[in-house]
Amino acid sequence: MVNVSLFSDTATADEILRYNLGTSGNSIPYENAVDEDRAGILVEILPLIMDRADIKTEKVMLSTKRAMLAFKTGDLDFDFFSPSWLSKDEPAGDFTFSDPIIDITEYFITLPENHSRYPTVTSIYGETVGMISGYVYFDSDKFVRMDFQAENNLISALGAKRIDVIIMEEASARYWSSIHDINIALGPIHTAGKMALRLHNRHKDKLPAINRAIAEIKQTGQIERILNKYSDFSL
Repeated sequence: MVNVSLFSDTATADEILRYNLGTSGNSIPYENAVDEDRAGILVEILPLIMDRADIKTEKVMLSTKRAMLAFKTGDLDFDFFSPSWLSKDEPAGDFTFSDPIIDITEYFITLPENHSRYPTVTSIYGETVGMISGYVYFDSDKFVRMDFQAENNLISALGAKRIDVIIMEEASARYWSSIHDINIALGPIHTAGKMALRLHNRHKDKLPAINRAIAEIKQTGQIERILNKYSDFSL
């Protein structure tokens, strides 16, 4: 996930929107560089959207947990987020989603020898499940949550058998499992949805321009070309 003074409800031509992206060093291949030619999927997509929408942005450097809090309090103006991560019963909140940008799928992930223990989501209820500190999990109350600082730590803990099952996005899990040479098995899907930009409602006036930009870069094939650069992670 996803700059000047923005605490007024009145938009100005020089308004700059603050965001946090790619500061943890772990959200690969989405928010951090895979290699010198691949800066990160969302890192590459964001300027394409904002340049076309003629919106100025400023990146701030926060940890995942602090960024989530900063967005909640309004100190950040937008982030990347999937509505699928929220409970259906959760209040709408003071924000609005853009049109969908890319597909995003999280899985329950285990070591191959434990795969048969977790055939369904309900079979995992009550189990200890590894998650990322600061991340939103709509059903975390159904598990015994064990938090880790980042995706790298989560896969390492799984490989070291400190925990038997984790929740993680597929491409990121495949990247870190290859780095640590850990064989993993994809279990049941936790969430399957669309990644979008989530903006505070004080910036709703910018959504038409953002949505037009998203439609244009989809139509021109730019998003597909970016995703293809990272296809080795089975996106």
